[in-house]
Amino acid sequence: MGRPTMIQENIDYRDCDRQIWEEELADFVPSKIFDSHIHFFWRSNIAEGVEPIQRDDNDLNTLNQWAKVLYPGRKMQYLILGSPFPGTDVARHIESVRAEIAGVPGIRYNRLVTPSCKIEDIERDLKNPQFIGLKPYRTYSVTGDIGQCRIHEFLPHEQMEFANQHSLWVTMHLSRWHGCADHQNLKDLEEYTSKRYPNIKWLLAHCARSFTYWPIRQAVMRLRDMPNIHYDTSAVTDVRPYITLLTQENPQRIFWGSDGVGAAFFHGHYAALGRAWQHNDADQGGLEFPHCDGRPILAVYEQLMSLKFAVEIAELSKDQVEGLFWSNAASAMGVDDKELATNE
Repeated sequence: MGRPTMIQENIDYRDCDRQIWEEELADFVPSKIFDSHIHFFWRSNIAEGVEPIQRDDNDLNTLNQWAKVLYPGRKMQYLILGSPFPGTDVARHIESVRAEIAGVPGIRYNRLVTPSCKIEDIERDLKNPQFIGLKPYRTYSVTGDIGQCRIHEFLPHEQMEFANQHSLWVTMHLSRWHGCADHQNLKDLEEYTSKRYPNIKWLLAHCARSFTYWPIRQAVMRLRDMPNIHYDTSAVTDVRPYITLLTQENPQRIFWGSDGVGAAFFHGHYAALGRAWQHNDADQGGLEFPHCDGRPILAVYEQLMSLKFAVEIAELSKDQVEGLFWSNAASAMGVDDKELATNE
């Protein structure tokens, strides 16, 4: 298998990717896209004394370069999320994001929060109209257990109270082994959405962290009865969670999200292994292809292909598909059609 042709610096886009876009996706992806799960990253924002992270910086120019290649001719907008990496200098990262998006119409940001963030600092930053919510991460859990922590252990109640008071968004990457199917997560979300914090608008990342068929299949009947619950599609490449969501949930509560750059713009996918899942980078797996022309495609295109098949099974209308990619999120987050950038 030959090495990739680099379209432009740090953009690994191959002939096999182009073929999938032209033959399978160009007629499916609408003209307007709101990517509701995407990240900036700067190595300079890792605190001093912390081991450096080996990855390229991602800024707005990086996102636009990728978008130009991935979605040719489409108009784009983004919801930027905070950085999940332990050791991030939170204040420095937030200031970098603020400076990067200042004056850019339509772009939104969910502020990085950790349990140690002070309410007065969050309140100061949320005066910026581009900042519309919070992005906590289980990697900052006060328990030190990122696998089994509960929501309040990495998003403290005082921060939820603030978010409720100001009707903020919270993008939530659920913890615990079973994600949205975990009984404690469901119990907490029912309490928060229906009783304790009814004004928070929850965006459950990664199809409510359902990378396989099982979590969302177990949870969807309860989640769909909760107010202010939404889902982003980020990084999920298995078709089955999409089928469950599109056939059993309100499609208007589902937003397109890629999880670019680092978590989705690689050649491979997120492999479902029974009820488990694992990141699978085809360039690093030592794979052999004795039975086919082995040319893995970008994970974000695997994601789009699965979403396309689920849309067909669910028999969504053209308007509903346009909603998944644009109007559901744009309307909910107050973004106007005039606030779009064209990838040309």
